[in-house]
Amino acid sequence: MATMASPSGRAMGGALLDRLDRALQVVEFATAVVGGAVIFCVMWVGVAEMVMRKAFNAPLYGQLDLIEQSMATYTLLTISYCYRKAGHIRVDILVGHFKGRRKWIAELMASIAAFGLVVLLLPGVLHFFENAYYIGDSTINTQWPTWPSKLIPVIGFGILALRIALEIWAYARLVGDPLAEPIAVPVASHLPEDA
Repeated sequence: MATMASPSGRAMGGALLDRLDRALQVVEFATAVVGGAVIFCVMWVGVAEMVMRKAFNAPLYGQLDLIEQSMATYTLLTISYCYRKAGHIRVDILVGHFKGRRKWIAELMASIAAFGLVVLLLPGVLHFFENAYYIGDSTINTQWPTWPSKLIPVIGFGILALRIALEIWAYARLVGDPLAEPIAVPVASHLPEDA
């Protein structure tokens, strides 16, 4: 999380970057809460399915369809939050050896590559959503529409694209001034921060 900064730490758009970062964090936290609530409910649906099947020989109708449709919610709605908290898998073998400007340049290049990948994925997931919506795609057993679950990747990747765009701005700012306060960059609480 961003902390109070010195005037020099707010140079080069730091104040605006900080405000945008905080606003996006609210969205990321909300989607993470939704994802957490969904996985909690999925867990209890699984428990109920096992009890009903074993104890009463009456499996829950549509349980498998529900699980399949909810998977995108707890995986992709939470991806930007996880990325911001540096909870994702980071390959820091090389970048961890850099300090100062060289570190920020390496991070900037990695962020640009990540942004490119997400931007390449977005049209595909948008196409899957539109296709499911317009043809009325549904699950096999329950005939539930699949477009809501196919909309989730569009939302998740859209939020992630915003997060990485802010991160590119943040790293470009740090390349320009390596001693500036790091704002809007992933910081794992268990890893030491290098200036």
